[in-house]
Amino acid sequence: MRHTTALGGLALVVAAGIASAQTQLVIVSGLGGDPKYTQAFGLLSAALAKAARERGGIPDSAITWLGEANAAMSPWYRGASRRENIERALAGIAARRDSTEQIVLVLIGHGSGEGAETRISLPGADLTAVDFAKFLTRFGQRRVAFINLTSASGDMLPVLVAPNRVIMTATKSAFERNESQFARFFVDAFARDGADTDKDSRVSLLEAFRYADAETRRFYENEGRLATEHAQLADDGQLARRFFLASGASVRGASDPRLAALYGDRFTLDEQIQTLKKRKATMTADAYERALEELLLTLARTSREIRKLEAGGT
Repeated sequence: MRHTTALGGLALVVAAGIASAQTQLVIVSGLGGDPKYTQAFGLLSAALAKAARERGGIPDSAITWLGEANAAMSPWYRGASRRENIERALAGIAARRDSTEQIVLVLIGHGSGEGAETRISLPGADLTAVDFAKFLTRFGQRRVAFINLTSASGDMLPVLVAPNRVIMTATKSAFERNESQFARFFVDAFARDGADTDKDSRVSLLEAFRYADAETRRFYENEGRLATEHAQLADDGQLARRFFLASGASVRGASDPRLAALYGDRFTLDEQIQTLKKRKATMTADAYERALEELLLTLARTSREIRKLEAGGT
């Protein structure tokens, strides 16, 4: 029997929204300043764009990469990562006023500054947290993911947090200024296998964050070095677990209403489990265990039905 609750109806709406949403991906790779960084930022940007196209099914027309000239041969390269080009790209997306679109903005490069003046280094004038805050307001109520993979990016998070947004930074403050390892592991989460922990053949922003965070910690441990970066995630209503770097057509279950409904139920169950865990301290031990057991059993049944349908069952 499939899980049905009052929240189940909401889950179907959420699933339908995910299935129909088109993702607009904007990648900004900043000024390298040194050939090795210029090359590294270019390679990361290319890998992310390629993963979005080949694994996420995002069409070329919905991928914008602004970077240094070494990226000019890429099919996703749209020009130099100068302030005016970035403003033009974001304004163009905002002008579409498509409420079903979701926007993913990824920054790769060197960061500096503190607080509202935290910035990404660009050819010419830089862009600050305050500048990006202004840009993001133009998207209205559309879902937005702002992924800052630069060094010293942490102070941008409190400036940009708002409803319907996922904000991610590679560091926890402006004082973590060393080269970001988190950046390459975040890209790996989409470009390689290993980050899909719930085995639904897609990687959510939450899964990518957890994968990159764990791999970053492992990197410093293996190197015997003190960790000089600590990533942050600000997530409006656990949106990151439902936010995918993919086009609507590529979402598993989009073409099968039964699968879409089951995926929606699984989203809701997962969120209910997370909410229950937060309430544990306010409940008796017996009440908590009973509620958790019921949710876990229902989740197991739902996952079993998903696997059955995906295997060609009825």
